[in-house]
Amino acid sequence: MGRVYSVSNGIQSYLNLKTTNTELVQRVCTLEEELQKYKIELENISDSILPDSLEIGIGRPIYHYTHARVTQKQIHGTNNYIILDKGSCQGIKEDMAVISVKGDIVGVVSVVSSNFSRVMPVLNPTYHPTCIIKNTKFFGTLFWDGNDPSFITLSGLPSHASYAPGDTIVTSGYSASFPEGVLVGKVEGTLKQKNKEYNSLKIRLFADFSTLSEVFIISNPLRDEQIQIEKGVVEK
Repeated sequence: MGRVYSVSNGIQSYLNLKTTNTELVQRVCTLEEELQKYKIELENISDSILPDSLEIGIGRPIYHYTHARVTQKQIHGTNNYIILDKGSCQGIKEDMAVISVKGDIVGVVSVVSSNFSRVMPVLNPTYHPTCIIKNTKFFGTLFWDGNDPSFITLSGLPSHASYAPGDTIVTSGYSASFPEGVLVGKVEGTLKQKNKEYNSLKIRLFADFSTLSEVFIISNPLRDEQIQIEKGVVEK
């Protein structure tokens, strides 16, 4: 009987641990959204001190985070994908950004059903998000060559851009999907390129796709408005 109770208690502890983990992940989502609000408030305070302030923080979106679990994935093919257990019934839409629970870039939602969504990861040769060298304005596009899932290429970087091995690459914030500053990876070195006006960098990804099991889906509440203004169409 003691052995039975021991096994029973172990199972109960495991179930409680899963519940606690879910609660912690949801709390992380809430804290991340609160952090964005504080950052914008600080920017507005700083802007108000300067003469002729443009109040940059006003109008910036506060991104919302939804926790999801990976149900299936392919990361070694030419058309890689990741399936998540959240869909339109949970508010998920196409083109929403996806990051790991550690905050590293994963990809973007490409297809949505009622309760599932398919993600196009950065380990897909057809997906090319714009990224920058952290703390600079130099940007390029990510490109995966279909080989090692631990590395990706940042191409189209101006030849005069300053960088060094170990520098951090982050998202640019130029798209309506990803917020600025999402971690991508670190510079490993320079790749040979025929066009001398541009450089390509070898980047080691922060995200480990082989162990990826949980993610955050990011929604931009101002996405539709941003896309309309980019296309030159504004609803009155």
